[in-house]
Amino acid sequence: MRVWVLVAVLALVACGQRGKSQAAGKDYLQEVQQVLQELRVLDQQVAVQVTADTLDSSSIVPLIRQRYQPALAELRQRVSGLKPDSAFAAVNQQLLRYLDLRLHAYDLAIQGEREQRQELFEEFSALQVQADAVGRRLEEELRQARHK
Repeated sequence: MRVWVLVAVLALVACGQRGKSQAAGKDYLQEVQQVLQELRVLDQQVAVQVTADTLDSSSIVPLIRQRYQPALAELRQRVSGLKPDSAFAAVNQQLLRYLDLRLHAYDLAIQGEREQRQELFEEFSALQVQADAVGRRLEEELRQARHK
């Protein structure tokens, strides 16, 4: 999954830092690496629970409400508390945007089930696609940060 690529890029970025900013960058990257690892575990849990054959709101929304949304909210809070140096500011912004899109998508799924509104599930899916696009931009920001 995309999270594995992000972890690999982070490892490369960590190798490219120098001097004092190297220590700050390394600390930041270690924190982000932990977040990305937890995202990978969460994505694996979702993949196990949700297959193409079993995807319906009655099976996924309780999991979103009880497990996935709280886990993402906690990760979002952790990332918002990080203090990246200027080399990683764009990376941090992309990671926050990614988490925000996923959280908003989960909100829509919960609301869609509560109000029995199919269009909210369609918006949920669209936001998941947008989050994937942000994840790709995050990968690019990580690559660029390596050269700063």
